[in-house]
Amino acid sequence: MYSGTLLEMFNENLNKTLNLNVIPMADLAKAVLPGIIDSGGGVMLNMSSVVSSIKGVPNRAAYSIPKAAVTGLTKSIAADYTAKGIRCNAICPGTVDSPSFQERLKPAGDYEQARQDLIARQPMGRIGTTQEIAELVIYLASSSFTTGQAYSIDGGWTI
Repeated sequence: MYSGTLLEMFNENLNKTLNLNVIPMADLAKAVLPGIIDSGGGVMLNMSSVVSSIKGVPNRAAYSIPKAAVTGLTKSIAADYTAKGIRCNAICPGTVDSPSFQERLKPAGDYEQARQDLIARQPMGRIGTTQEIAELVIYLASSSFTTGQAYSIDGGWTI
């Protein structure tokens, strides 16, 4: 993951994160939408982040810009296809203990201190779990009156 401000960001880094986070998601949506429409509707869930249009975080421009685009893609799909029976929402996690999270802490030098620093910024005093994200996925997949929303699941980080 690339860090830095907009002025420090290389366009190649932004292009890489757009090509990782947005373009494949849009391509996948284009590929599956006809089948979902033909089957009478369904649910699409996109993975974004609270570090996007929801919360600005210093030195994360190349990360937050594509994640904000995912939220825009989600709202666009919902606006265009809700009448065809498609519900589309975005899941926007905060800090979640995952393999990628653990990999991002390693270059910090002091892994435990970096972890404690991230925990300290969490109002709930802990980092989220993948199980908690899965629970939101289940809820959104089954909630028949929810579409076009970006759901923060961040332990209160964006309060």
